Amino acid sequence: MDTTAMITLGYCQTVHGLKGALKLNLENIEGRTIEKGTKVRLFSRNGKSHLPKSGKEFIVSNIVYGHKVMISFEGVEDRAGAEKILPFDLMVSRELFPPLPEDEVYLTDLEGQEVFDHEKGVSLGEIKGFYDHPGQSVAVIETKEKTPLEIPFVKAFFPVVEELENSYRIEVIRPEVI
Repeated sequence: MDTTAMITLGYCQTVHGLKGALKLNLENIEGRTIEKGTKVRLFSRNGKSHLPKSGKEFIVSNIVYGHKVMISFEGVEDRAGAEKILPFDLMVSRELFPPLPEDEVYLTDLEGQEVFDHEKGVSLGEIKGFYDHPGQSVAVIETKEKTPLEIPFVKAFFPVVEELENSYRIEVIRPEVI
């Protein structure tokens, strides 16, 4: 599995039951990228698990989506085996993501992209990440002055998110400060 285009989908810190199932905390609870047979790569969250620094590939043997997401891996047969790999971040190849309708984007694809002022056309900075807030995601932009700017990722503030050949054209309308 190529690790250059790996995307973190979630993390795990606890075992569930005696048969080696793990409680998975997904970054996007709506996503269904992982299914039985999916190859994933696990990376230690804090260096305390028995996972190598470069991570280790596992194949999903079962996953149950519900109010909690439970996941099991081939070769992890019991609670003791599951506890050895905890805590971990779960990553998958970006290529596993399904195609989206034309007017949608994966937020992970926008990270690291330059952001421009919609009215002035000048560069404001770079998208460093996103976090969920009730109602919408929030874009975290690091300005040219190295200060964080957090703006709801909605059409009213981001009127242009256009896919180019190898990047995106992202324009933002800065909210008024009251």
